[in-house]
Amino acid sequence: MKKQLLALAGVVLLFTACSKTNTPLQAGLTTSSGLLKGFYSETDTSRIEYNNDQTVSKVTYGWVDGRDVGGGIDTMRYANGVLSEVWQSDYDESKIFSPSALNLQLVYANNRLQKIVHLKYPAYDSARYNANGKIEKVFTYRGLPGAWQLGETDSLVWTGNNVTQVIYKKYSLHNGVESVYATYTDTYTFDSKPNWQAPLGFGTISDRLVPEAMNANNILTATRTEAGQPVLTNSYIYEYNAQNKVTKSTATYQFVRVPGTEVTVFEYYQ
Repeated sequence: MKKQLLALAGVVLLFTACSKTNTPLQAGLTTSSGLLKGFYSETDTSRIEYNNDQTVSKVTYGWVDGRDVGGGIDTMRYANGVLSEVWQSDYDESKIFSPSALNLQLVYANNRLQKIVHLKYPAYDSARYNANGKIEKVFTYRGLPGAWQLGETDSLVWTGNNVTQVIYKKYSLHNGVESVYATYTDTYTFDSKPNWQAPLGFGTISDRLVPEAMNANNILTATRTEAGQPVLTNSYIYEYNAQNKVTKSTATYQFVRVPGTEVTVFEYYQ
């Protein structure tokens, strides 16, 4: 899996549709100045390219997990002012890139992202908004067209412009009866600095909607609670430059990732 990118599902600009083009940056132009160029850790590398309007055009990534190796290239296509498709070419231990294929389609209603359709793995995510125009629930369906089954719901609790809690429920279908078989909750705290993911907008959607990517500020702690299980906490420490941009993060994981500490360095276009 693409560990860095899955945390970047880029739904920060869910609420507006800005003008976008498919024109790559030309040599000598400076419209990318100050934008995130890449981020690198011991196991993950991601590099980002932009269009002339500063929307993401391409993300190139690679990762190593023990003897498991992979990576790829995600290419963004825009239509009617919004991201409409993500094409993907990836590789595994063979180091041979697959042909680029349509991976995700994004569906909009009233200038809001309503659905992400997964082409490689039949599934889709559907978003429900609250009265303030913020996503309050994400429904994930899996299966085949005409026989979709609810697989998961993510209920979001907002405090200001940050998602401070997400309640996850996982569903199964048995003899035609849909039931919840697992529930857990993630609770977040934040610093006061701008979320480093925000300028990327939709540009790094590579899998599904990730509520953590919608925040205005950077996450300091993420705590998971589940009945009958120990409480687990991930913590994050950031270093910033004079422009309040993250230059380094130190993450200590107890869940989602392999337990341990990971240091990530961030690079920006000059």
